Amino acid sequence: MNRIGVRDPFLPCVTGTAAVLVGMYLLDLGGLTFRVLSCWLAVALCASTMAWYAYRASRLMEPTDPQRRFWTTFGICGVVWASGEWAQLYSSVINPRSIAAQTGTGIVRTATLGIGCVVLSAVVLTYPIPHRSARERVCYWLDLATLIVAAGAYGLYWTVSGIQLSRGTLARELGVRALGPLTTMLIAFALGRLFMSGASPFNWHVGVVSPIAAATEGASRVLGPAMARADRASWILTSTFIVHVLLLLVAWAQYKRYVSGPGMRRRTRKRPYSLAPYVAIASTYVLLTATLAIDGLDVRAWVVLVGAITCTGLVVARQLAAFADNAQLLHERDALAARLHELAFSDSLTGLANRAMFLDRLDEAVRRARRDGSDAAVLLVDLDDFKPVNDRFGHAAGDAVLTEVAARLHGCVPETDVVARLGGDEFAILLEQVPAGGFSAMADRVVRALDVPCRVAGTEVRVGASVGVAVIRAGDDASALLQRSDAAMYAAKCRGKGTFEIATAPVA
Repeated sequence: MNRIGVRDPFLPCVTGTAAVLVGMYLLDLGGLTFRVLSCWLAVALCASTMAWYAYRASRLMEPTDPQRRFWTTFGICGVVWASGEWAQLYSSVINPRSIAAQTGTGIVRTATLGIGCVVLSAVVLTYPIPHRSARERVCYWLDLATLIVAAGAYGLYWTVSGIQLSRGTLARELGVRALGPLTTMLIAFALGRLFMSGASPFNWHVGVVSPIAAATEGASRVLGPAMARADRASWILTSTFIVHVLLLLVAWAQYKRYVSGPGMRRRTRKRPYSLAPYVAIASTYVLLTATLAIDGLDVRAWVVLVGAITCTGLVVARQLAAFADNAQLLHERDALAARLHELAFSDSLTGLANRAMFLDRLDEAVRRARRDGSDAAVLLVDLDDFKPVNDRFGHAAGDAVLTEVAARLHGCVPETDVVARLGGDEFAILLEQVPAGGFSAMADRVVRALDVPCRVAGTEVRVGASVGVAVIRAGDDASALLQRSDAAMYAAKCRGKGTFEIATAPVA
């Protein structure tokens, strides 16, 4: 099996060559001309190979794969960038000791880099953001704003670092150098927009290497001329070369992921939140601390301080929005839990408690009676002559009768007692206190209430009820109490319907 980095000479060859060249640059070996020409030759080769791998990876993707459009554009932009690198190499051959040769600020290279970045960012911005709630969108844009502000603070920091801070030229120099921070903020916006939306058409390594490449290029353009004049151009060449090697490896890894088969395309589980805004704000405070420790409260420190304060405000606003969203979600959760509880323990037709709720409350009443010696009773109510109503008028009329029966039963008992529909035309009442007149009076009241005719389909119908009463006794449990009330109800029905019977002894 051909896994990435195994049995493939590409990775060790690239990393080995890069290590040798980086070592030579940092040790100032081979002379300035050699370092400049070898760097831009290596960078041109990296850009060309990167473009080829990116485009080949896009051709291996399914037409419906959202990554295909991004990698196709990445490959095309790679060709544009590579043309600029070859032009940079040509101009460096002509004058290898020029500032432009040492810092990569040739006109053609600058133009191609700008064109490629704009095109790639434009394509990234065409990817839609998944639909979000209003509060989620607020949090999303606050997170994105935090990334942009942090990127702008870093870009402006390096811009200010490369300017001779004289009062007469500061404004002009800042205006000229503003393209660096703006480019960094544009890339942060484009990449952050997709990463935090969950719609990213590329893998995490692109989102890491691309901002590093943009920041390195911006720092090279700002600091490069001064470093070249100080004979320290090797640092600029080294950073530029390393970034292009990383971009090449990103494109190669994407290609290998698809050429190696479906088994290599494992999807990682996405976090339900993004760490990017918190990393951004932490990085601004790290830069602020380092600047204050080294240079004190100078212009650069003020730039980072403003950025850090702004990022902090955005993160605080984001957390407040998240708290409000969480409170709303908790409210919705509680409402849903109450609704589910209602559906689980109530009868959908009559709104009364169902069998599960009745048995649960009956168990509680029995335990309380054992503990406190309190009274409790169960009235089992079975309708008489209900089937003829269904047969004559239909099930809709039968449902109307059951709903009316439920309302009448509710009107017979206190709010603290439980009225339930056990199923079909069978109802039950749990009395946890002795009513006025005793349990017999309550049973008689129920029988008389249900003996009143109901009006169904313009016609009055009479159903009546047979009621069985079981009063809790020592040693009773819920099952025994319900069984005795059931036996008493059948005894009442056998005695002539429309009556009630009180169980006098436990059923053997």
